[in-house]
Amino acid sequence: MIHYILLRATAHATEDRSRVLQALNLFLPENYTTDTSGNSGNIDSMEIEGHHGNPMVLFSVTLKRKPEIKAFAEKLNKGLSPENRDVLLGELHERLDDELMLHLRFDKQQAYLGNVSFSDSPDSIVVKLKIATYPKNMEKAIQVLEDLFAA
Repeated sequence: MIHYILLRATAHATEDRSRVLQALNLFLPENYTTDTSGNSGNIDSMEIEGHHGNPMVLFSVTLKRKPEIKAFAEKLNKGLSPENRDVLLGELHERLDDELMLHLRFDKQQAYLGNVSFSDSPDSIVVKLKIATYPKNMEKAIQVLEDLFAA
């Protein structure tokens, strides 16, 4: 079972905030859609400073309800290429930490263009999926994720 999904993206001072929100929307249910003027709607936003004191905005949203989680999984599965799905399924053990949190990063620029593409860049859309198993069990968590991404 997926306990919750956390999505985060930052907008640097030189970036158009509405484009970052549009990139984030690629992974969100329809009711989280933001408007084109850059308003974040029900997505949390916070003014922050970068490492060098540069102004940034951190956008974040947590999906907790079953329909929201299902919508995220459907959008992700629809956007993943067969090759990326194979890579993801092959890396589940490396991406899942001891607290049963799956860590994913997606290319923010590609997401803005409507494409789902993994990224190693720190300037990406960060997605964390908290897997709940009782008792906590890595193999059961892997099975939950395999079922989730087996489309």
